[in-house]
Amino acid sequence: MHMLKLKNPDSVSYVEVDAAKRFKYLFFAFGASIEGFVAMRKVIIVDGTHLKHVYGGVLLVATAQDPDRHHYPIAFGVVDVISDVDGLMFLSDRNASLINSRQVFPTAAHGYCVWHLSQNVKGHVFNNRDVCAIKFRECAYAYTVAEFDVLYDAFSRKYPSAAEYLEKSVEVGKWAKYYFEGDIYNVDTTNAAESINGVLREARKYFMLPMIDVIIKKMAEWFNKHRKKAAQIPATKKLVPTVETQLSKRSLEARCLDVVEINSFHLEYNVNGSDGKVYTVDLARKMCSCRCFDIDKILCVHACAAAKFLSIGTDLHLQDFCSVYYTVELWALAYCRTIYHVPHQSEWVIPDEIRALKVLPPLYDKKKGPIQKQRFPSAGESLGRGRGRGRGRGRGRGRGRRGGRLYEYFECGSTSATAE
Repeated sequence: MHMLKLKNPDSVSYVEVDAAKRFKYLFFAFGASIEGFVAMRKVIIVDGTHLKHVYGGVLLVATAQDPDRHHYPIAFGVVDVISDVDGLMFLSDRNASLINSRQVFPTAAHGYCVWHLSQNVKGHVFNNRDVCAIKFRECAYAYTVAEFDVLYDAFSRKYPSAAEYLEKSVEVGKWAKYYFEGDIYNVDTTNAAESINGVLREARKYFMLPMIDVIIKKMAEWFNKHRKKAAQIPATKKLVPTVETQLSKRSLEARCLDVVEINSFHLEYNVNGSDGKVYTVDLARKMCSCRCFDIDKILCVHACAAAKFLSIGTDLHLQDFCSVYYTVELWALAYCRTIYHVPHQSEWVIPDEIRALKVLPPLYDKKKGPIQKQRFPSAGESLGRGRGRGRGRGRGRGRGRRGGRLYEYFECGSTSATAE
């Protein structure tokens, strides 16, 4: 950790040992990620995955999502058991220790991963479980209270046992987009952190230092890749590619919508939607009665129509009404710093006071049988039919795409993001 911080200024690390000087847990964050987090939307996703060597333990990853909806790891931790440590989290699965660790940031809003919760929910029905999970996610993604009430009422009548489980054990404000207390944007699953864990599938079999070397290598590659991508954006483009594409599609649809100005001073408009409903848009406060503009911080189709109406004869552009977090400028800022590898141990120059600190490996119980390869489900999670049963080709191996190799790093987006 000393060499990591020496090669990467402003990095943070902490190692905790017990009374016998045996390892308990480790935390580290790169200075480049800490500085780049300024450019991130303030939603942090946390997930843990088991290490696959004789000492065991859990690798924790705290991740954000960059303006172009790529995964952005902020911090890593290694702990003995996940129930003994608090961590950073705002969006997680329903693991008890992850929920309890909100005490680190008591004023922060905390939500549950909608995907994990949908797997919990479908475990409380006997038929059409996958359909139940889909219908639950439709409720979770509802933007307005009227839409949520209609969808949830239908869900409750069709799956009463699942609805009873939700009402008894999960607060609606933890999973429903409309009722969430903070700004969640489009982030509603822990897919970002889980994707990183999947990429590190092979590295999790290594001991501590080799695993950290793999993390450093992949972080450096990722920063370089997206730094170059941000630099290639033309100066005329102010928003990141994903949002530019999204707005282009909405702008085409917005051309067919009728706009009526109702308050020119407050920039308020009525927009006749394609569904026959009338939506009220407030461009000054960046709000629309459909709630998509309010929550995602990107112009919805109704706001696009109102903005185009307003921009006639002016120098206004659609990007002027989107969150600053979606700008190319902040995207480039997130990757402006370089992550450097730790040199070979033969090149280390370590002060005597650091060298005097001894950390012994943790004690472990030698277990019979093979090491656990698949992750443990979170609270109430259903594994699904056939999971973990067969030994045939393509079943029970957990290989993932392309055999789970490391070059898939950071290619997968989260929620509405698309993979490259």
